[in-house]
Order: sequence, then C-alpha cells, then structure tokens
Amino acid sequence: MFRKGRTWILLFLILAVLVSGSYLLGNYCLEQKAEELFLELSEQEHTGDVLAESLIKRNTNCIGWISIPGTSFSYPVMGSSSENPEYYLHRDFDKKYSFYGTPFLDYRCRLQSDNLIIYGHNINGGRLFGALQKYREEFYGKEHDTIEFTTKTGKETYHLVSVLETDISSEWYGFTDVYNSSDYVKMVTYLLNHGKYLTERSVKVKKELARGIDISHKYQFFSLSTCRTMDGKDKRLLVIFMRERGEDVWNPF
Repeated sequence: MFRKGRTWILLFLILAVLVSGSYLLGNYCLEQKAEELFLELSEQEHTGDVLAESLIKRNTNCIGWISIPGTSFSYPVMGSSSENPEYYLHRDFDKKYSFYGTPFLDYRCRLQSDNLIIYGHNINGGRLFGALQKYREEFYGKEHDTIEFTTKTGKETYHLVSVLETDISSEWYGFTDVYNSSDYVKMVTYLLNHGKYLTERSVKVKKELARGIDISHKYQFFSLSTCRTMDGKDKRLLVIFMRERGEDVWNPF
C-alpha cells in the first residue's frame, strides 16, 4: 500500500513537471514571437525624422515610435479610443492577441496635450516596459535621461524630469490637459514633490517656480506608465520626461 502511494505521488510530480514545462515553453514561444515582431517593425520605424508611412499603412492606429538612445528600448505607440481605451493592452501591432500587448496612448490625450501618458506591460526580464524599472535607480536615470518620440510630423526629444513610485490613484493620471495656469502649476508642483530623486530638469523647473516665472503650458510632459507587480497589483511606476515647447504652443482644441 505504501509503495503504491509513493508511485502515485511520483506520477503526479512527473505530470506536474510536464505541465509546468509545457506552460513555460508556450510562454517562451509567445515572448519570442512578440519580440520578433517588435524587431521587424523597428527596422522600418522611421524615414529620417518622421514615422515610416509603411507602419501607418500596416496599422492606421500607429501614431508614433518611442526609443531611448543607447538602449534596446524601441517600440511603436498606438492610439486608443474612449469606446475601447485598452484595446492594445493584449493585442499586438497586427491586432492579434498578445500577452505582451503594444504600448498605447491614453485615449484622453492628443499629440498636443500637456501630458502624453503611454501605457505598457512590465514584462519579466526587463522586456517591454519592464526596462523602465531601471529608472528607480538614480544613476541609471542620469545615464539615460532622454527619450525620442517620432510621429508622422517629426521627432521630439524629451528629458527625464521625475520618477514616481505610485499607484492607480495618482493625481498624475488625471492630468492630460488643464485650462488655467494655477492648475498647470499645481500638477507640475505635485510632480516635483513626489519624485524619487532630483534630475537636471526638475531642479531647473523648481528654480523657475521659486523665482515666480510663469511656466503655464511651457512644458509638455511625456509619461510612461507600467505596473510594479511585485509591490502589489495596483502599484505603478511612472517615468516622466519633458520638453520645452517651441513654436507649437499649447492649443486646447
């Protein structure tokens, strides 16, 4: 009876290993497929300083491409709608199911908005927006303090201003456009007061505010949002960049 019990336990363990191995292999294959698609797309991401027409023709929802110089972080950005704001949460560039999903812009944002919020999955091993976890360390932020965003109208460079370890209730998620100076300054002050560490840009803006300089809509922010899975299901990491507006002054319409 004892030997029979041991046999059943052994068979159960073998089955569990086989099922687990099959699951891991399946996930690995899906991850490889997703990475290969991103690599394929990256080879045609832009022509000069504008988004490649071939990407837009392949999927008209593609609004841009993000990349962090000096790293392998390089991905398309998809538009979203109020009817289905998380459409690309688990869909690839070709609209097929993908656990990876594809980075997408918050449906409330326009490309001229005060704050562009882009969502992406935190994939184990530092893949996709999992690479942003490195920005929790100040030395990494200083070494990789720029991000490039290429659209069909051109390329913009944004500089790191703040890193927030927060959750889904963060005020920053409510900020896409504001329509008066006081609310804009309030949101910028919130950002500066909650960052993990100071950056060159955050010091600059703090000095401007201390001098009473009017910064209303002077800067456009570029916020990358992802999960902090190990810290809790509602925990989020926001890596936020900014650029000084030039001739493209803020327009609420």
